[in-house]
Amino acid sequence: MNIHIPLYRPDLAIIDEQILLAQLARAPFQDAGLLTRWENLWERLWNRYAVAFARHDEAVMQLKRLLGWSSGATVLTDPLLDPVWREALHAAWLHTALRDVEPRSGCASGPPEASHPCTLMLHHPFGLPATPIPAPVILEEISSVLQPLPGVGHGLIQLVNLEGPRILPVGSGCVLLSTDAALMTALARQRLRPPGAAACALGCALLENLPQRLQRRRELAERYLSLLRLDTMATPPHNPASGRSWESFFLTLKDPEVRTGLESFLVKANIGCGSPLWFPPPEELPGVRRFLRHTLALPLYAALSDGECKRIINRLHRWVERAWLPPK
Repeated sequence: MNIHIPLYRPDLAIIDEQILLAQLARAPFQDAGLLTRWENLWERLWNRYAVAFARHDEAVMQLKRLLGWSSGATVLTDPLLDPVWREALHAAWLHTALRDVEPRSGCASGPPEASHPCTLMLHHPFGLPATPIPAPVILEEISSVLQPLPGVGHGLIQLVNLEGPRILPVGSGCVLLSTDAALMTALARQRLRPPGAAACALGCALLENLPQRLQRRRELAERYLSLLRLDTMATPPHNPASGRSWESFFLTLKDPEVRTGLESFLVKANIGCGSPLWFPPPEELPGVRRFLRHTLALPLYAALSDGECKRIINRLHRWVERAWLPPK
């Protein structure tokens, strides 16, 4: 019997559902004590002040006002950055300029479109460390990292997006972190829409178990890296000596036709695979276009069982064997 293995699966347990339902029955909208606990968990994890928002656009608008950015100013961003941040920047009357990406890793590279941005929104694609370029202000998007690592913790503000198929599947809102006490006090004072009690309750439950979730993802990624025998057919993702957070796992195929063939081969076995991105990026950039045409994401999440991981690896080995068979 075939077992369907989806590409994405939320890292949620029964206890997480029970905590969410209990909070919805008790106080579904606002809970000041729970909001404080949610922010305190982030503060202890990062040793920074934390302010949580229900909406990304409000968070960006408040930053714009407190940091003195003028309407029409330019923010240098990454084309693989979650579009919720670009939408929030545009809602605050800020322009965005892009750098292209290195086609294998998805890391930003190349000269920026704008020479004098007011700030850089630094992105860690797929949990990889990233080096900032000079900018008056650096906002660091850490949603794919979530914990302090070497090469992470740059700039004035760290941003956590909690929407989309993320390691922490809270489903709504964002968190801002900073060592600047005065700035964060002002942000908290001016905030109009904190996250709801249900999001805070689920977020607290997930964040308290974050080390176990990240460790499980690391174990699965290391299993892929140690057991996959792909020869020259595909290249696994880079695992730097300094470490990375395994938000996802994707292979880089030598050409788009090989990628299409592997995707079809896995799907026929009811194994989910596809683009490493769950949203459409700006594809007019050549590096982004090559990245999407040559990469194929495999299932990687804490809920993936050892048996499912083994089945995926066995299927990949069979694909390699068949690819090297002489034509009949």
